[in-house]
Amino acid sequence: MKMCFTLLTILVFLQLTPLYANIQCSKETICIETQEKDKTVRFYAINKKNHKTTLHISVQKSNIKASHPLPMTVVLEAKEKRFIFSLHHGEKAWRYNYSFKWARGNYRAVHDSDYVYALPYAKGDKFKIAQSCNGSFSHFGYSQYAIDFLMPINTPIHAAREGKVVDLKYDSDVGGKSKSYIDDANYVILEHNDGTLGEYFHLKPKGTTVTLGEVVNKGDVIGYSGNTGYTDGPHLHFVLKSVDKYGKSFSVPSKFSTQEGIMSCPKENTFPQHYNF
Repeated sequence: MKMCFTLLTILVFLQLTPLYANIQCSKETICIETQEKDKTVRFYAINKKNHKTTLHISVQKSNIKASHPLPMTVVLEAKEKRFIFSLHHGEKAWRYNYSFKWARGNYRAVHDSDYVYALPYAKGDKFKIAQSCNGSFSHFGYSQYAIDFLMPINTPIHAAREGKVVDLKYDSDVGGKSKSYIDDANYVILEHNDGTLGEYFHLKPKGTTVTLGEVVNKGDVIGYSGNTGYTDGPHLHFVLKSVDKYGKSFSVPSKFSTQEGIMSCPKENTFPQHYNF
């Protein structure tokens, strides 16, 4: 009985050893969890989404040592939680704070610049280019190579390239010219086999026809156009995205096959059609 009592006492002591945990999240996508115990702070990265995500984290510290070189960039798989580094301190007064950035995708991805995309609508249709690359309304910075196709609400949207559905939104019913609507667009995002992401934005409410994890072929219907989010009228916003090692998203040129040949940035106010029509 004495041996059992001693063992029980040790177990209770271990359970009472303090562990301080804290979680900070960004847009319900990436979270950083810190666990502090025995002069060590352990950092875990959590990806809540179904797409690969590049995370860049920086730490400012005093009287504390890191287990890995900082700042650090990691690529998190879908729904992954991972230990990334720890901080160790002694008896001297110590402090730290951290900041992080993230974006969808893998910063190691290399865009296949030879790939030729289909126009993101049905063969035989034609729609006006309302805003092309470097457009003055919103196509600059990380959206430099985006294309806006002016089209009526409820127009079928077709995949410009085969890929896997890694993110989507369909529950918004609001939109307008104010930037306050910037997070309210419905969308479908496809991950391509080169690691780039094809983004289709401003879909109508409940306007997606695909599910997370589904693999679609080039030309498949993935949703219906709308007017949700930051928009000045019904249209489809298509852009090809990648991410750098600092967790910053950026667009890359996408070449389309059209009646007038292969083009990267269709001119505004033109009506491109598929090559074989």
